[in-house]
Amino acid sequence: MKIFKKIISASCSGIAIGVILSVIFSSIFGQGEYMPSTPTFMELFSTPVKAMTSSIILWSLMGNVFYFSESIFAQERWSLLKMSLLHYLVTLICFFPLAYLAGWFPHNILWIAGFLLIYTGVYLIIYLITYLSTWLEIKKINQKIK
Repeated sequence: MKIFKKIISASCSGIAIGVILSVIFSSIFGQGEYMPSTPTFMELFSTPVKAMTSSIILWSLMGNVFYFSESIFAQERWSLLKMSLLHYLVTLICFFPLAYLAGWFPHNILWIAGFLLIYTGVYLIIYLITYLSTWLEIKKINQKIK
């Protein structure tokens, strides 16, 4: 039952982030209409409800990819570098097909390369922010101990 709750929680997080991003992108590119994904993706479905349902499923899966991949960082015997590289690869390998299916970029090699560069850049930014935040927290704790 515990795993079911985690799957539901991760799914809800993925859906919430997906909806927020879709509203932002619809505001920018939707010309006054809400679209759960790109026009190319929307054309794959006979109704907007089917497109939204598919988007919800994809967002849910994305949430689970990121939620469950965090368990990599619980490996106490692995170095931070090993955990980080493995986490990057696992999330990229699992997330990329979902983003591809969601129609987030045209299906050609230049856009795929662009997606990979953006993904890597965002990953590095989040990683560095998390690393620095943790480092500062450890520094504060060490100062209190002294």
